[in-house]
Amino acid sequence: MNFWEGKNIRLRAIEEDDADLFFEALQNMEIQKNESDIRMPMSHKASVDFAIEQSLKGNGNNSPFLIIEDKNKNKVGMATPSLDDNRVGVFSCGMFILPEYQGKGYAKEALLLILKFFFEELRCQKFNASVYSYNNASNKLCEKIGLVVEGKRRNMVYTNGEFYDEVLYGLTLDEYFNISNEHNVRLMYL
Repeated sequence: MNFWEGKNIRLRAIEEDDADLFFEALQNMEIQKNESDIRMPMSHKASVDFAIEQSLKGNGNNSPFLIIEDKNKNKVGMATPSLDDNRVGVFSCGMFILPEYQGKGYAKEALLLILKFFFEELRCQKFNASVYSYNNASNKLCEKIGLVVEGKRRNMVYTNGEFYDEVLYGLTLDEYFNISNEHNVRLMYL
């Protein structure tokens, strides 16, 4: 069995032909708002250049772009885990699922695979996530998995004429071992 494969999805490295997914995401205002903010348009050529640049980084990349595929090899989204502090063992992850694939559990499954890798293989001890207050799906996902609300930063994003808060979530190694049993994540190291 492939470590990066779950029941319904698999994670894989970005390739040049994944530029279309990145380009499509940058055209979708809902994805942009949930990831960071509305950006200026990017050319398809710039998306291709970006995908090539990312694909050449290989395994040494502390912030890889991973493509999320369903069992039919449809590109359903992208995850960007990041080793934020190697010395302390802290990591984070950004993610989006294309609108037509949302609500199928793909984000949950992808995040659980990423948590498993960073906690069990890289020996990290803390996961941090930040989600804008209006991103209901991501806030529900964090709560469903068992992440703990550690606080919020007020007025951190401005969109649609309003300021919104950023909700800060965290998960420690001990908490991960507790939730991994609930979510049937196979533990390799106890």
